[in-house]
Amino acid sequence: MKRFLLAAIGLAALCGSASAQINFVPQPGVTSGYYAKNTFSSAFFGLVPPASATDMVCITGSASKVVRVDRIVLTGTAGTLVQLPVQVVRRATADTGGTLATTTANPGVTTQIASRDTGQTLNTSATAVLASYTAVPTINDAAPVYLDSQLLTLAVTSVATQAVPTIFDWSRDIENNVQVPTLRGVAQQLCVNFNAVSISSGVLNGAITWSEE
Repeated sequence: MKRFLLAAIGLAALCGSASAQINFVPQPGVTSGYYAKNTFSSAFFGLVPPASATDMVCITGSASKVVRVDRIVLTGTAGTLVQLPVQVVRRATADTGGTLATTTANPGVTTQIASRDTGQTLNTSATAVLASYTAVPTINDAAPVYLDSQLLTLAVTSVATQAVPTIFDWSRDIENNVQVPTLRGVAQQLCVNFNAVSISSGVLNGAITWSEE
């Protein structure tokens, strides 16, 4: 009987010790809370691509922050059914010239850029620069890095069909400790390129999400 009582007391002590460790204070240097990065997003609507479209939508890096691009979404319609080759390229030298889209067709217009959380310190204004083009820009980096590629099927404008968006989603890579497309400095630029394809009566919509650290 005595042995049984001692065994029961020992088992209870072990269980108590184990249960006491379920909720514990992390050691110094261990992060257990949630702290979001300074994150921004911008959408564009009614962008009319030029003939022989090359770089259509671009985000240029910052002089003061490291810019990490998390997500790009593209969709739209055209006068005739077209499968559009969409390439995401990183340029070491930013584009110049071209004709910038205006108002809601340009993700770089100030009113088009949204902070994901205006209550978080230093998250009230973006430092990256965005642009979209209605006339092709001058490409100064002839040897870009090709980061991703997909086919975008543009639905026919006159037919009541739902367009399926093309989505470049790198945000899930962060969960697996995989690097996302990153821009360091104002010379680096990430662009959505259409490989010189002309789109008949095309109209594009889309969005881009990025963080700044």
